[in-house]
Amino acid sequence: MKALVTGGSGFFGSLLIKKLIEVDWEVGSLDINKVSDLPRNVSFHEQDIRCADGLKRCLMGYDVLFHNVAQVPIAKDRKLFWDVNVEGTRNLCKAAIEIGLKKIVYTSSSAVFGVPEKNPVTENTVPKPREDYGLAKLESEKLFAKYADQGLNVIIIRPRTILGHGRMGIFQILFEWIYKGINIPVLNDGKNIYQFVHASDLANATISASRLKKNTTYNIGAASYGSMRHSLEALCEHAGTGSRVYSLP
Repeated sequence: MKALVTGGSGFFGSLLIKKLIEVDWEVGSLDINKVSDLPRNVSFHEQDIRCADGLKRCLMGYDVLFHNVAQVPIAKDRKLFWDVNVEGTRNLCKAAIEIGLKKIVYTSSSAVFGVPEKNPVTENTVPKPREDYGLAKLESEKLFAKYADQGLNVIIIRPRTILGHGRMGIFQILFEWIYKGINIPVLNDGKNIYQFVHASDLANATISASRLKKNTTYNIGAASYGSMRHSLEALCEHAGTGSRVYSLP
């Protein structure tokens, strides 16, 4: 099988490429930047998904498209959310239809649920995003539903917050504090339950989803999880730098 990973230079895309290689897939990476440690046997396509020109050429010859490109919430740019997450997705769908690429596995987000009326979130929870990122991700899901009617086989993955080796982004602040031995605050007693997902588990689930025939959606999260205080205390203990967790009103 041959797979093209959009966002292949990102944290999760890079990991997914390595996992695909481990199970003997031929792999290509599509991104606007090429990482220095891209495996030699991976084809690189320098392409912005906001630009439709050239997308068909990039997709040609692949069996499965793993779509991970996203403008993430930290950017706080409503137009960019829409241009990348919605219009970029539309461009990919059109290109896939035109060249006959049938299978797409799309990494969406649990942000589509906004602030749920009740927990836990299940397969029956109705998405109700309240901010621009979640709204854009839900709109892209609706786009896939539209193009599924035209012959695309689409699996939508909604992951919880992704963690794993090499994960930085907003977590870099937390890691740096703990590295320096700074104490970490939680609100009240910190016993609010929060579910993450390990990037490696998510990659395995994504690859498994590519083998499915029907159009469907999966919520993906760690099977075992606890409170924020528990997670942070375990991280501090693992680091051994003297950081402790303390409560704020």
